[in-house]
Amino acid sequence: MAFSRALGGAFLFGEGIHGWFNNINGRYMDGLWFYDVNAHRWVNMYPGTDTRSPPALRVTEDGFEGNSENRPVPIATMLHGYEMTAWDSARQIFFSMPNHHSYFAKALPGVAAFRAQNKMRLNRSAASPWMFDPWNRKWHRLKTSTASPGSGYGNVLMYIPSKQRLLFYRPKRMYFYDPDKNTWREASPGGPAPPFGIDPTACHDPKRDRMYIGGGAYPVARGPNALWIYEVGAHRWADPKPNGVPGSNHFGTNVAIMACDSRKDRVYLFRYRGKARGVYVYDAKRNAWGPEPSSLPGFWANGPTASGFFHPGLGVQFIFVAHDSRDNGRVIVYRPPE
Repeated sequence: MAFSRALGGAFLFGEGIHGWFNNINGRYMDGLWFYDVNAHRWVNMYPGTDTRSPPALRVTEDGFEGNSENRPVPIATMLHGYEMTAWDSARQIFFSMPNHHSYFAKALPGVAAFRAQNKMRLNRSAASPWMFDPWNRKWHRLKTSTASPGSGYGNVLMYIPSKQRLLFYRPKRMYFYDPDKNTWREASPGGPAPPFGIDPTACHDPKRDRMYIGGGAYPVARGPNALWIYEVGAHRWADPKPNGVPGSNHFGTNVAIMACDSRKDRVYLFRYRGKARGVYVYDAKRNAWGPEPSSLPGFWANGPTASGFFHPGLGVQFIFVAHDSRDNGRVIVYRPPE
């Protein structure tokens, strides 16, 4: 979940069960939600596509599917949220990187037909990420002057405050998006690239200005370590070779949540599935995982998935625990020990 200090909460975006829509109100699961920390409430920022009365689509001037007002319309843009959403604290905008799929076709056959008919006209090669302005509750997407990267399942989108740019990572490839210039640039960091595939967990540490990333799959990293570091200032990958292992080398987004606590110089890994369930703590100063994980709450069995965000002002981790596409979720808070 992308945290906004200015708004006092975090965004939740991305589908649960493949192709799911609400049978009661007919809304497809591409709506945007915001958790308000101070009010302890959910706010629906965008209701999602109405499957009973889907919009009449046209190809916009920039090549996106949109409405009669030439505005892009975000329909089934994300199979899941993965680590592919971010909050731009300088421009006060929510970003998401699309990962298109075909599961929506049963719920929205007209949209599927429109995409098939306009396959060669739709812009998939010179496009910005999707942008949502929470102040006006409007979606935007722009045609870029440079080629945009391909975007698939389980990639990483992260805002880097020191660069005021968005970092986009897919296995073995890294790109930066500049919102002011509306341009993409491929980057070639030094050092050994991460050895795992898609769907890693990740977080940014503003104190050390580094991105921690790890636990991806297809393939799962071999050897003793699956935690990697991207040093922003040095523009370099690093294998920290930490002491200890957080359960196993697989801790992707359907298994765990990763969070950075720059005040305590720690990374928290909440493993909520598998035999190695628990809270693992990486100490950046010691370059080591703690010897024993803390246990998760008893109600949090292996079934429910989770999303979450770290609140640096409060120094706690918020976690939304819920079964896919069900309204039985619960928000819990983890307060780290001193």
